[in-house]
Amino acid sequence: LKMYQEIGSKRGIANTYNNRGNIYLSQGNYPEAMENYLSSLKFHEEIGNKMGISNNYNNIAIIYEHQGNYPEALEYNFASLKIKEEIGFKRGIADSYENIGNIYKDQGNYPKSLENYLFSLKFNEEIQYKLGIDVSYEIIGNIYRVQGNYPKASEYSLAGLKTSEEIGYKLGIANSYFTIGHIYYEQGNYP
Repeated sequence: LKMYQEIGSKRGIANTYNNRGNIYLSQGNYPEAMENYLSSLKFHEEIGNKMGISNNYNNIAIIYEHQGNYPEALEYNFASLKIKEEIGFKRGIADSYENIGNIYKDQGNYPKSLENYLFSLKFNEEIQYKLGIDVSYEIIGNIYRVQGNYPKASEYSLAGLKTSEEIGYKLGIANSYFTIGHIYYEQGNYP
């Protein structure tokens, strides 16, 4: 940080504050993480770095989500999404919709959660991001399962399993089998 300050690199300063925020976030030190993200945001705003601003908004949203402050988390996620849409960053758009879906899911608002995960899936499919597609399938399948829509739950979970197998994603394979097992169990289908 000191070196970037000495040479006057606002981008370097902003990125360093963001990295420090990430460290504090991983340690669960939300006040220090927030302070560093806000410092990073200030410098990204000064240089007009939209991607940096969007990332800071996303990181701030994560803090609010971990604290259970869902309205603030949603506000920052929507602000991050808006910037990603403006600059056409489809992978980031997919991630933002997934983050928003997570918050609605945490609140038990499954229809809004599902709506956002389906948007995430759409953008992941557009850019052919297989891991993102897989995660979307898994989560969508699980939401349908929780809602008792077992045909849709099976459809998405099986699609997730197929995608996981294609890319060799073992955690995805395990998650898909777990959800599929729950679907059978909840229907009383014990082979």
